[in-house]
Amino acid sequence: MNFRKIYLLLFIIIISSLNCGKEPVFTEMSTNRLTIRLKGTFETESTSNFVTMASRDVETLVSSSGLRDDSVDDVSDSTTLSGAAAGMQDDLPTTLMLDIAEIRLSGKKISNYRQVLEIPLSDAADHPFFNGTGIVLKTDDPGDGYYDSVQFYIRKMVLDNAKVYQSTGSGFVYEKDAEVIFHENTRLGLDINQLMVNSYWDSLRLEQSETIRVFPMVIPIVGGLTYNRENDETVLEIRLVIKNFIKKYEYDYYEDGVYKVCHYYGPSDWLRDVRAGETDIGRNLHGVARSYVEGNTGSIGVSAGGTSRYVVAIPITDDISEYGISATGVSLRTTVGNSDLPLPPSYPGAYIDAVLDYYLKYEKYKNDWNTKSAGLTVDLYEAAWDDYEAAVHGYSSYGLKIPPYVAFTGTAGNSVTFNNITPGSYKFYYCEYNPATATNYGKLFLVSEFIILNSGNPVNILAGTNAGF
Repeated sequence: MNFRKIYLLLFIIIISSLNCGKEPVFTEMSTNRLTIRLKGTFETESTSNFVTMASRDVETLVSSSGLRDDSVDDVSDSTTLSGAAAGMQDDLPTTLMLDIAEIRLSGKKISNYRQVLEIPLSDAADHPFFNGTGIVLKTDDPGDGYYDSVQFYIRKMVLDNAKVYQSTGSGFVYEKDAEVIFHENTRLGLDINQLMVNSYWDSLRLEQSETIRVFPMVIPIVGGLTYNRENDETVLEIRLVIKNFIKKYEYDYYEDGVYKVCHYYGPSDWLRDVRAGETDIGRNLHGVARSYVEGNTGSIGVSAGGTSRYVVAIPITDDISEYGISATGVSLRTTVGNSDLPLPPSYPGAYIDAVLDYYLKYEKYKNDWNTKSAGLTVDLYEAAWDDYEAAVHGYSSYGLKIPPYVAFTGTAGNSVTFNNITPGSYKFYYCEYNPATATNYGKLFLVSEFIILNSGNPVNILAGTNAGF
């Protein structure tokens, strides 16, 4: 009995003396040293300053300062509507719903929790997803080591105010608001995640059946994340470009032999155009991640030299060409758009009237195909698309990269302050952007629009407050 008491006493002493880093073992088991913050803005600092969605007319084309994409070709403000649809316009979306299945770091599971978010799409800076604070997500701590990417598993992404119209033969009639099952409940809206699985370029390739772009969505950690459990708190900030980057689209389908169209909202197709009749809208959701250790970050004030300017900072090891479309990409987008082959009509199923209509459309499709394909070889077609994909960084596993640090001067000031910068050497650039006069809704920046600051000299950021320039 005495030996048992001695062994028990020794066991208690050993367990009590064990530490994991700075904490006793049982305290460490219940401690989260990694914090994940999710934001929906292009900007790192504060709220979004892009032109507000509410200032855009729903039915006007984006090129004329509206929200409507050119894929909306069946039911628009000039379409003959009847019944409840007469004279009506689609409403702006008011809610973003996200169902997150899992998060991984460089393939390692760290957040195997289902997390459901409902986010109001208000231009008022009153929600952490949009006001610069970020939504804190549930996670476990990873093992010590270096991580360069986040795998973000989105089960569903829903925007409300999606509307269904059906053809009457001479026009269209409003049928209902689209419905979706979200978090085990019927909600009004459309799950656009099912449409973002790939892009049109993906659908042209032999491996298209094996390609999926949103499960997971692979996001680069610019500068990487070096995790060490000795640090009290490491923050991983993930930003998805959503705020004021939403457009209205239309896709066509048959249901029980009736031709219908659905108006819905999704991320802007600034990078990869969504054409009329197309259902592939993937690779238009852009994201970036950065990491920092609380208590070991730097801040710096930067003069942009003028008002209404976006200021960005990127690591000295990166090139600014990774963060925008080149002029070549812009011209190639027009080239592939003008020479692209038409899309075939959807088969309606075994409904005689609808099938007859389908064959009429198919005859037109064949004629359009022959006209477009005249003189166009497979090699030329493939080369044009591959050149475009390369110009918009499609060969990168991440696609277009978003700058890790972004701030806006405002319309009255000419300087910005960056906070929580990981110590290191950075290059700073600015882009002109006036929200009061901007007409390019739903667009980010071209490479040529980035103007280097500080005479091109890199800035070494140390922990604490750094001298600005």
